[in-house]
Amino acid sequence: MDNLNAHKGKAAQGWLERHPNVSFHYTPTHASWVNLVECFLSIVTKQGLHLAVHKSGRDLEGFLEGFIEEYNKNVGPFIWTKGTEKLQRIIELTEEFQRSSV
Repeated sequence: MDNLNAHKGKAAQGWLERHPNVSFHYTPTHASWVNLVECFLSIVTKQGLHLAVHKSGRDLEGFLEGFIEEYNKNVGPFIWTKGTEKLQRIIELTEEFQRSSV
């Protein structure tokens, strides 16, 4: 998951304590494309949400369920276009930034 402070707070830590078989793994800062949830949310937004109007939460929920059902009919694996070199450079730059701001 990303580095959002909500993922590291007391509630998240409490949840982890209650689920000892789970561990969080954080993506590097500025690398949302590594998080497959972010990739999927981008697809949902570009292929449906940006043109949709929903009058209620139930309407939105129905739209999302229908979208996912259709999406799953033809889905294939994600094809990474950034490459490991790009990810490694982002990690290095993030580490350099964190060291310099301490």
